[in-house]
Amino acid sequence: MIARLSAALLALLLPLAALAQEIEEHHPHPGIPWAKLAFTAVNFSIFVAIVYRFAAPAVREWIVDRRNTVKAALEQAARVRAEAEALRAEWQQRIDRLGGELEEMLRLARADIEIERDQILAAARRTAEAIQRDAARTAENELRQARERLRAEVADQALAIAERLAPQRLTAADQGRFVDEFVSQVRR
Repeated sequence: MIARLSAALLALLLPLAALAQEIEEHHPHPGIPWAKLAFTAVNFSIFVAIVYRFAAPAVREWIVDRRNTVKAALEQAARVRAEAEALRAEWQQRIDRLGGELEEMLRLARADIEIERDQILAAARRTAEAIQRDAARTAENELRQARERLRAEVADQALAIAERLAPQRLTAADQGRFVDEFVSQVRR
């Protein structure tokens, strides 16, 4: 420490000696004014010592505080940057997963739509089959009723024709035989 102080003092004294030679005084002296140089050097040394003694600790403390502040800020910035990178990576993963999830949702929606379409078509087929069965039953009933009406009408017409023709063509023996056949059919 003393060696550094001595080197700094020597580095300052040499230029001062050169300056002291050029200073004009009222009494010109030939050569270097060693007394004035010594007084100035002592004065400067006292100033440096006072600054070193009183200002240096504050400056050193300020430098240490500043260094610690900068170091803490850099560490915090590094932490924040790491957190930001982790957050960015997490969001990137979420975005990547979201794309896959959207594809999966789309696939499931398509499958659900296809199932629902098949169910609707099956229900429509069942309804169509029921309508066809009902239509066939209705047609069958109407056909049966039409046949029965036709038979009844044919029977009525045949009876009317028979009633008209019977008295002309039937004999008493035929009438007896018809009555006997009718009675035997009714008994069965």
